[in-house]
Amino acid sequence: MTKFIRSIVRFVKRGRNRLSSYYNLLRLKLYGVECGKHCVVHGKLYVHLFPSAKVKIGDNLYFSSGWGINALCANKRGMIYATHDACVTIGNNVGMSSTVLWSHIKITIGNHVKIGGNCIIIDTDAHNMNYLLRRSPSTDGGISEPVTIEDDVFIGANCIILKGVTIGARSIIAAGSVVTKSIPADCVAGGNPAKVIRQLSK
Repeated sequence: MTKFIRSIVRFVKRGRNRLSSYYNLLRLKLYGVECGKHCVVHGKLYVHLFPSAKVKIGDNLYFSSGWGINALCANKRGMIYATHDACVTIGNNVGMSSTVLWSHIKITIGNHVKIGGNCIIIDTDAHNMNYLLRRSPSTDGGISEPVTIEDDVFIGANCIILKGVTIGARSIIAAGSVVTKSIPADCVAGGNPAKVIRQLSK
């Protein structure tokens, strides 16, 4: 009996995930997002794009968002947020779970990139570093610089990638890291702020 109930639960979850993927794909297209083949988004994804923002997604994206699909994320939802004239580009064969992509200028994610649960990738300070300017809502605004994640990068769970950062091809970012400066290719980096721990053998 227990096995029968479990099989029903699995069947229901699969059906729910499939329906959510169709729904999310429709929402992305209504926002004008250019999606490649086999774009799969399971769960409830937040999408907030300004009219002049551009988002392009390559082939074979997998994005899980909440619903406990990825145990590391529990019920946290992912988000794609892009302001005026911002550009978010996601390459082919990319996987991510409950990731927040927040772009004021440009976020570029290469091919074969894996992004662990609950990561935040943001290309802006969002708020000014000068406390006097933060007091006025009309002038409050931080510095923005593009973020680039090159091909075959693996980012562990709960990482934060900040403005102006480039993560070189094939590098690995340890879970829980805060990346404030660019990381070269073919290395393992981690910590807060993230630093190179060791080189990867080619």
